[in-house]
Amino acid sequence: PKVRTDEELLAEIAVILKFDVEDLKGKSRQRPLVTARQIAMYTFRELTDLSYPAIARLFGGRDHTTVIHAVEKIQRQMGERQAIYEQVTDVIQKLKLS
Repeated sequence: PKVRTDEELLAEIAVILKFDVEDLKGKSRQRPLVTARQIAMYTFRELTDLSYPAIARLFGGRDHTTVIHAVEKIQRQMGERQAIYEQVTDVIQKLKLS
């Protein structure tokens, strides 16, 4: 994978998930956006060495427990729902290949 800043990685994830960076950082609780935000947080944990608090700051200054919840939820959903598993692996593959 190429070296990129955290902001560049967030921008690439946003494009893949078809949301604006501002949406991923924002406060909206619409379900598709919440799921995309959680997938983005999970992806940061998988592809970077950032701590939970560092990821939380990147996503609009959230609490680190929000990131922990997101990562655990996506891990659980990947085991339960094929669509989530495919979406997450697709995002990670695209980032590794770009």
